[in-house]
Amino acid sequence: MKRRMIWIVLIAIASCVIFIVYQSYPRTIDVTLTGVRYQLGAKGAKVEEEPATVVIKGKLHAKLKGQRTFRGEVTIVGEQIPVPADQRQVEIRFAEEGWGAIAYPYFIYDERGAVSGSNIYNSHLLFANKDFSQVSLLLAEQVPESKDGLSAHTLWDAEHGWVLSAPAATREEGLAISNVLMREYLKTYGELE
Repeated sequence: MKRRMIWIVLIAIASCVIFIVYQSYPRTIDVTLTGVRYQLGAKGAKVEEEPATVVIKGKLHAKLKGQRTFRGEVTIVGEQIPVPADQRQVEIRFAEEGWGAIAYPYFIYDERGAVSGSNIYNSHLLFANKDFSQVSLLLAEQVPESKDGLSAHTLWDAEHGWVLSAPAATREEGLAISNVLMREYLKTYGELE
């Protein structure tokens, strides 16, 4: 009887160790998803959606409590961003509501190659399921520096904002994916339309 109890305890301990290692081991993410870029709101329903492709490559780190951190590259095909190509690695920490901010910290070099400054380009918000086979991005628009002295920044609003959802072929499919992935985030706003 004692021997049987010892085996049960050892199996339980081994199972816990295996589970902890499995949960905390980084997973490789390498997906290319074709979806749609569409505008929200009543006005947006009249605007035709556009095909869009997003490429995500990197590692996903998860903690036992469910916190996720992605390290790698998120590229929207055809999008021009003011970040040097060799500095486009991001670290995205996902909040409990399922979103992660895409921000690119980068260095500015002078003509001699010395660092003359640094900057951060705040891009979009990313929502993704556990294996990144479905994503929605809230596409922020770049607002240039104003004459009032406000610095350049990005802006997104639910009434006129643009969303990229993948994989999807129509605005309706994209909205369905977004409403599932953004369920927690949208509790205060209601479903996207």
